[in-house]
Amino acid sequence: MSEDPEGKKILVIQTHGVETPNRTYSPLFYAMAAAAMEMEVMVWFTMDGTNQLKKGAAEKVQLDSSSDVTLKTMLEQAQEAEVELRVCQQSLALFDMTMDDVIDGVEILGATSIIDLALEADHVMYF
Repeated sequence: MSEDPEGKKILVIQTHGVETPNRTYSPLFYAMAAAAMEMEVMVWFTMDGTNQLKKGAAEKVQLDSSSDVTLKTMLEQAQEAEVELRVCQQSLALFDMTMDDVIDGVEILGATSIIDLALEADHVMYF
């Protein structure tokens, strides 16, 4: 029998962005599932994952053309589920972005923060 997941901390590291749309949905889906199980969940966007947080970018990513669900929908649903969205400061520079370019509700963290976050998390998922 498995341990009670309530109160556990899950860190999801997202490294894929809008250029690989089929790799953007799953991390958010799993993060929302963990949040529904009353876990504390953070998705940390780094490398190419950073570009999906650029204002206007997520609206253009749609996996199923028969659905109205876009990556923007998934990001909004994750935030509504109390999933924390964080972006790597150094990755912003790679895309010549500032926080003014990033969707609302996302906070910035320096690269060294990921080490502390990983050490504090009960489980880390990497995409």
